[in-house]
Amino acid sequence: MQTQALLRFSRRLLVPALLGLGSCNFLDVGPPPTQVVDTNVYAADGSATAGVLGIYIGLTSRGTAVPGIANDAGLSVLLAVAADETVFPTTGYDSFRLNQISPAGNTASTVWSQAYTNIYQCNTAVAGLTASNSLTASLKTQLLGEAKFLRAFNYFYLTSLYGDVPLVLTTDYATSSTLGRTPRATVYAQVVTDLLDAQKQLSPAYPVSGERTRVNQAAATALLARAYLYQQNWSAAEAQASAVLAQTSLYSLPALSQVFLSNSQEAIWQLRRAGTISTNTAEATYFVPPSLTAAPTGTFQLTNSLSSAFGTPDNRASTWIGAYTVAGTTYRYPFKYQQRINTPNAGLATEYSVVLRLAEQYLIRAEARIRQGKVSDGIADLNAVRNRAGAPALSTGLSQADALLAVENERRLELFTEYGHRWFDLIRTGRVAAVLGPQKGVAWDPNDNVWPIPTTQLLANPALTQNPGY
Repeated sequence: MQTQALLRFSRRLLVPALLGLGSCNFLDVGPPPTQVVDTNVYAADGSATAGVLGIYIGLTSRGTAVPGIANDAGLSVLLAVAADETVFPTTGYDSFRLNQISPAGNTASTVWSQAYTNIYQCNTAVAGLTASNSLTASLKTQLLGEAKFLRAFNYFYLTSLYGDVPLVLTTDYATSSTLGRTPRATVYAQVVTDLLDAQKQLSPAYPVSGERTRVNQAAATALLARAYLYQQNWSAAEAQASAVLAQTSLYSLPALSQVFLSNSQEAIWQLRRAGTISTNTAEATYFVPPSLTAAPTGTFQLTNSLSSAFGTPDNRASTWIGAYTVAGTTYRYPFKYQQRINTPNAGLATEYSVVLRLAEQYLIRAEARIRQGKVSDGIADLNAVRNRAGAPALSTGLSQADALLAVENERRLELFTEYGHRWFDLIRTGRVAAVLGPQKGVAWDPNDNVWPIPTTQLLANPALTQNPGY
């Protein structure tokens, strides 16, 4: 009951923020008078907790029809079609399928503005919590860790998508509104700094018993492992992934059918949709057809290249892929999230959106080990994931080059339609031209490796510059 009361209170705090920022561009507006910048919010334990919970709500609220990083299935939808995972039955997502994203389009602009709205909330929380002298010490430390993790999470995806982006660490509008673009390496360094702080500040236990919808120490460690992987810091990536994998009392690889259930043993961090819900997850809304007797018109299908990539045997194909036939045509769709419509008990979701999970940590460690020449150890990690899927073990005698291709393939089969893993993997490994060029039917344009800076931002802030090719 106390948690629900805090959620209601946090929504009251957050709504003015979203009204003031959600339809605007973070870097060109100041906070409205009712924004959660009042230092009184961080003067008491209850309101301070509600203020941080409001950041989570900002990641799950459906305040716009355009997906953001996490809300409304976000990058799981947009980057799946941009890569080689899904297709849409109409031309509605062609700008992503063909990698012809317009700087003036709503989606690139909304993802940017929603991320900076979230970052503003994080900056507000960090400043308010740091300055407060009236909070319970342990709670203050925990909330600071959550705020820094969430800031790192948003910046990780912002810089992965757009390249160099303004690094805003203040709530001062006069400063943030004139910032130019910060090099990606510097933004990644800030992500690492925030996550290292969060590691120290967060507890191994989850803040709410029985739920994994607020981050703990392992979540910071898991995202840190990924950040190090993207920075090609292989030894650090291996160490952080190993730290998560060692927590066998908290995490394990359950049956495939249980991975995406609420509070799954594999989940390191999940997002639960706020309020009374008619669907468990936005992912299911986008991916699961409303009817299995008609050709899909508003949901995504898997590409033939992905559907045919699964070997035999591999239970991921039968468990995580749905299929049905209409008029002689078979349609296959992502079926990781299987509850398109909520259960009769409104508000009681059986599935949560999984943001971080254990299998990724095996795959991170596998790649990091193979990159360091520890090929057999890396193959052992790949085989841990394959064993859960009922797929045959890979030979430990693979060459390093073949082992790295095995990592790419395993990440494709395990992490498809989850937060753009495939898209980012192809770009960070330099494989995007070889893989997507032939599938798109044109020579790959390296400028498409990043999204355009929104036109609205360029007009509002002369210090910003556009990415090449847009």
